[in-house]
Amino acid sequence: MSPNYVQQVMYAAHSFLQAYYRKGSAYLALGKFSDAKDAFFRVAKARPQDRDARSKLAQCNKIIKQQKFKSALDSGNRFTATAPSTSWRSVDLPSEYSGPKWDDDEPCDAQFMKAVMQHFKSQKMLPRRYVMRLLMECKALLRGESTLVDAALPQQSDEEDAAERYFNICGDTHGQYYDLLHIFELNGLPSVENPYLFNGDFVDRGSFGVENVLVLLGWKLALPNAMHLNRGNHETINMNKMYGFDGEVRHKLDEACMGLFTQVFQSLPLVHVVDDKVMVVHGGLPSTDEADLASIKRIDRFKEPPEGSLFADLLWTDPQPFQGRGPSKRGQGKSFGPDITHRFLERNGLQLLVRSHEVRDDGYLVEHDGKCVTVFSAPNYCDSMGNKGGIVRLDRNCQPTYVQFTEVAHPPVRPMQYSDNLMSLIGLM
Repeated sequence: MSPNYVQQVMYAAHSFLQAYYRKGSAYLALGKFSDAKDAFFRVAKARPQDRDARSKLAQCNKIIKQQKFKSALDSGNRFTATAPSTSWRSVDLPSEYSGPKWDDDEPCDAQFMKAVMQHFKSQKMLPRRYVMRLLMECKALLRGESTLVDAALPQQSDEEDAAERYFNICGDTHGQYYDLLHIFELNGLPSVENPYLFNGDFVDRGSFGVENVLVLLGWKLALPNAMHLNRGNHETINMNKMYGFDGEVRHKLDEACMGLFTQVFQSLPLVHVVDDKVMVVHGGLPSTDEADLASIKRIDRFKEPPEGSLFADLLWTDPQPFQGRGPSKRGQGKSFGPDITHRFLERNGLQLLVRSHEVRDDGYLVEHDGKCVTVFSAPNYCDSMGNKGGIVRLDRNCQPTYVQFTEVAHPPVRPMQYSDNLMSLIGLM
């Protein structure tokens, strides 16, 4: 037996085990702990000296036991999106509350939202009456929108020397509320002259997700045509349980509010198309060529995304530099290459794809011959990544320009403060 043959066999075995290790990591990120356990068991059995694989296997076993114990206690119904048994009108406003006032017969407006932003900045929470009202009214508003929303560019002034007006697209903000405030300080508050689209993943990871998403939803109520929202993969029950938002809501508010948040998340649109030219989606393109904009419009979005569906593709897929489609590093959907992007845009009469879902060192990245832009708006993600945040600004011709910004200080609350403490197990997805 030649040394070269032995080396080839050893390399193949190593690659085989590495594939199972990556598979186990992907399953962990998706909360599929039994599948992750099976993958890490194969690695640990073949390489018993691999401390990392054995540690992850032990953690999987621990989590599975904890889940079984919880299931026995609450019969599995704890995280369903059930409607609260009471209206917001039946919830009393605490007598000691001295924050922004929202009269019962008044709509949510820009003045109220500016006051709410300052209230949150001072680390104070809105009363449950206001939170429940905001969520219920926003749910009704969002359910009136299409799964694929056609968004308009801001009207340009007729004055020759007037400043260009932009349609602003922000990526993941992940509960980094103080960075959201910084975005508005740098780029202006939402208005019909300065509209925004926040492209999903408003919560989880960062520990100010409640404040972050309530401000975005509040501006949506106040100015529906100036604030647009897409659903991300973290606006889902499973992600919220794992990455902190569920625990944060229960800590700052209560279980009924968590149910309302889930209902709002299940009402969010999946895609926006700006001026019939630019498609904005959180994750990426479908995993088959048969799917198009018409297919997206037909998706029943008022639920959790089924695994392996077009729905899930839009929340989870990523671009790749290679042609064609390839396996996803996340275990959901397929990665898509430059030829897939070009073909989808051409078939649907579009000129650009803007998506989020991935950390980018500069806050954004242009790929696929300029046809695919990733924007990520959580600078120094999880207080550890050192990345910049980005904003994509579309001009009157839907040509993109970019704004970069760095993180700002926030109160001393660590990321994932309210999570199940899986940070040591799972990569930053």
